[in-house]
Amino acid sequence: MKNNDNPHHDVVNRAVYLLSRPWVFAPMLLLVLIPSAKLSQALESGAEFLRIDTDARAGAMSSAGAASASGISALNYNPAGLASMAKGEAALSHSAWYLGSSHDFAGAGFTLPGSQGWKMGISFARLSSGDIEGRSATRGRSGGYSAYDQAAGLALARRHGAYSLGGAVKYIESSIAGIKGRGYAVDLGMKRGLKGLPAAVGLSVQNLGPGITYISQREKLPLSMNAGIAFMPAPGFMLNFDAKRYVYDKYTAFSVGTEYALFGGPGSVSGLSLRGGMSGGARQGAAGAFSAGAGLKVMNAELDYSMSPEGSLGGTQRITLKKKF
Repeated sequence: MKNNDNPHHDVVNRAVYLLSRPWVFAPMLLLVLIPSAKLSQALESGAEFLRIDTDARAGAMSSAGAASASGISALNYNPAGLASMAKGEAALSHSAWYLGSSHDFAGAGFTLPGSQGWKMGISFARLSSGDIEGRSATRGRSGGYSAYDQAAGLALARRHGAYSLGGAVKYIESSIAGIKGRGYAVDLGMKRGLKGLPAAVGLSVQNLGPGITYISQREKLPLSMNAGIAFMPAPGFMLNFDAKRYVYDKYTAFSVGTEYALFGGPGSVSGLSLRGGMSGGARQGAAGAFSAGAGLKVMNAELDYSMSPEGSLGGTQRITLKKKF
């Protein structure tokens, strides 16, 4: 007689069932959406580079990607999106950042052989500040120094029925004038489509970890809890809404993004898309920060561009190349 008992399968089913209950969604949404009530006695977090967009598509939609980001590009928004890869995917992204700095991202994902649908992703992101001029106490030149921040990540994700579940672990390093700080972080995420509706929801927790240690000083990571919904009211048109609660920094950021496929919607081998977004609620109080961009898809390759004006700072520009294999 065939034995269908599988203890590991039962544990996974039970975990998915518990995570999908309303009493799990409700507290997470409250933590994301409540105003700046005091949630922690901790100081404001550091490691600001972990907040930077790594994908031009999501960047053009003001970082609204908790529910819509997919494939290897989802790692910075919701690791559960990695489960949407059909086979394999690679991505390269470059951003021209403020004051001559640059931000780069490289990632690759693939299906683990014989793993019943598990997807694995690896990533590397680096913010390079270049050479910084040093000044003495008398304001005279005293040589220069360099600074950088970087993170390497490993992620796993899998579909389980209507749900996609994912997690990632990141090694973080920050250096300025030869003094280095190191730490690690964990990201967790979940996505699912809404039955009977052309929509999907996503929840994620990013940058769980003890912080970065510099000599004897520890700096908190930008821990955040994120909720998003992606809705397609018409074929080729998508509307995204994200809310991101920065726990230690005690503020909530909101993003609204749109994407319109001029031709070649999801699943097409070629197409052209226009995107735009607006964000608000940031610490700096800059209400209504605007972003825009476009994407071109040819065969199994995608080229995306985004720009975000930032007034006197000059703004940022980002370009991402993705290839499916």
